[in-house]
Amino acid sequence: MTVIVRRTTVAEYLVQRGLPADWRYGSPLGRVAAQIYRQTYGREPGKAFRFINGRFRRVMAYWPTEAHVLAAAWEHYGCTAGLAPAPVTRTVRRRADWSGSGDSMRWTPTPGPLCSHP
Repeated sequence: MTVIVRRTTVAEYLVQRGLPADWRYGSPLGRVAAQIYRQTYGREPGKAFRFINGRFRRVMAYWPTEAHVLAAAWEHYGCTAGLAPAPVTRTVRRRADWSGSGDSMRWTPTPGPLCSHP
């Protein structure tokens, strides 16, 4: 059995923390992460290709063993310093409340979080 380990980019790290991948402070956060990586390891961070804005671009990417660099950048960067870590939440699929004749126009959503369609 082959296990594929994928490098994490700053955008993917932001999504893990509950922020949008195109968060306005993502690029400066990535520069801080690269600076911390250079200070720690004495070399440039690895790069990976990701599809961004309609084309493939090379971006800095970090192995799971280097995830501490992203966490340190999060704590060091001014716009994110002091923010509490985002809790990891999982959405639970709930059954919709179909009341009345079963007409789709009479559907009322459940009070829980919205889930994407499978």
